[in-house]
Amino acid sequence: MKVIVCSDSFFFAKGMTALLNNAGHETWNFFYDPEKVFSEQEDEELIVIIDTNERRPLRNLFASLDKKPLRVFFITDDLSAHQGISHPFQGVIPRKISAAGLLNHLVETTTGVRPLEFLLTIQQRKVLQYLIRGVTPGMIARVMNISVKTVSAHKRKVMMNFGLKKMNARSLNCMSDFIYKSLLVSEQINRQKQPQFSRRPLY
Repeated sequence: MKVIVCSDSFFFAKGMTALLNNAGHETWNFFYDPEKVFSEQEDEELIVIIDTNERRPLRNLFASLDKKPLRVFFITDDLSAHQGISHPFQGVIPRKISAAGLLNHLVETTTGVRPLEFLLTIQQRKVLQYLIRGVTPGMIARVMNISVKTVSAHKRKVMMNFGLKKMNARSLNCMSDFIYKSLLVSEQINRQKQPQFSRRPLY
């Protein structure tokens, strides 16, 4: 298994890289060892673990990987029972997971993060964006020219798809982080489907 660790935390990146190397997996610490590259095998799947919001280096990495099959995972601080999340988002790994749990998760999980277009409709994404900004359901209804009841229905669907029991400031922050990073996955998929738009960012 070949793994790329993308973290702007020096100690987290070094620890993750050492753990994976000791387990027999070839690991590339992208932020702190940028010169390293994997051997060229086009069809070999790469696992990408993301623990940063640094947009430019991540976009450069994804562009360099071109059409290689990827399984992407996000590290997050906000996944725990007291946050009102009934089950983790697909492809998300809690930072406090045990070493054995992390290794098992990477081996056993056949899919990584799913892009937003597979999780939410355009209307649901718009409602979520307004909620993240702190806009009230009534104001959202007026801006989008829909009823408050429809806004509530979109909100319930978002909560169900993200496994949320309740929507509060912490869960909205968690979703905001997820959305921000998942745009990279969407861009990679679009690059594979439409190479002519490979240099056109989604955000």
